[in-house]
Amino acid sequence: MSNLGSVRITCRVPARPFPSKPGEFRPILAAATSAYEISPGGGKKLVPSEVHIVGGGGDGFGPDPQPEWVEFDVLIPLDSEELDAEARRYLTKLGQSMAPEQKEQLKEHFTEDGKKKMLERLRPFVYQQRVGHFQVECRVLDGSRVMGTDVVEIEVVFKGRFADFGLPGVAPA
Repeated sequence: MSNLGSVRITCRVPARPFPSKPGEFRPILAAATSAYEISPGGGKKLVPSEVHIVGGGGDGFGPDPQPEWVEFDVLIPLDSEELDAEARRYLTKLGQSMAPEQKEQLKEHFTEDGKKKMLERLRPFVYQQRVGHFQVECRVLDGSRVMGTDVVEIEVVFKGRFADFGLPGVAPA
């Protein structure tokens, strides 16, 4: 998969019992991941991963309840230094694309302190994945209780830089 795309995963687990007492409810299923980078020699190293829930549900009613499911995107983010470098590249390209009058209007933002603030605000939006071979352990959670686990193996290949494509829905710099 591309380092600029997302990894969307859907996990299914057996339907939970329907609440039997008034006022009881079933919380929405959640997901958690642990990602391991696999070296060419076969060694594994734990690396950060993030989960962004995009959906879920299930039909636990009736005599034949269907499995419940949770759908989520997994992000294996760049390390902190790479993330900062990519955010800086984007801000540089953004600055280069501005007309002189735009730069003049925003010059107070281009101080060292202003650049640091812009960098901090941009970091969460850099959607570029770490490149490599990964094994991702996925856990489906009912509150703090693990309902099911499975492992997905992915290969993330370099297809471009965030700075060259920009934020979704925003014209590239």
